Amino acid sequence: MSNLLERAIDCDDGDRAAKIIQEALGIESDDVANYVFPRTWPVDREQRARIIGEWLQTEARFLA
Repeated sequence: MSNLLERAIDCDDGDRAAKIIQEALGIESDDVANYVFPRTWPVDREQRARIIGEWLQTEARFLA
């Protein structure tokens, strides 16, 4: 799983990063990703990691 997270964080396309994680976790809905992910994907890797982390936390709350 850590390799997939690394791939998603390193990805320069937000839509592709979301798809990598969605496929790995079996998340079918784009609703949370569309809400959390910015329209422009940041260049800074740390910002991308923070966005992905927030998305995963929001997804977990949404599914609970």
